[in-house]
Amino acid sequence: MISFSQVFLKNHTFEALNEFEREVSKFPEVMECYQMAGSYDFMLRIATKDMEAYHKFLRHKLAVLPQVNTVQTYFVLSETKSETAYHF
Repeated sequence: MISFSQVFLKNHTFEALNEFEREVSKFPEVMECYQMAGSYDFMLRIATKDMEAYHKFLRHKLAVLPQVNTVQTYFVLSETKSETAYHF
C-alpha cells in the first residue's frame, strides 16, 4: 500500500529540521522524503503492507517524533504512471 503524507512540524529551526530528516531516514517504510515550500513542511512517500501496518507506523514511529505537529495522509487507489528515470 502506497501513501503520501504531508507533515507539519512544530518549529522550523535548523536543528528541528535536521532532527526530523535524520529520524525519518531510519524508517524503512519511508521511501522518499522531500522538504517542501508551501503550506506544509515535508512530503513523505510511504510503503506498507496494508492499512494495519500503516496505522502502526503512524502511531508508533511517525506521530511520536517530537518535531511533528500534524500529519495528513492520502492513500493511493491506483497508479497510472510511475517512472524512476529522467528523460532529457
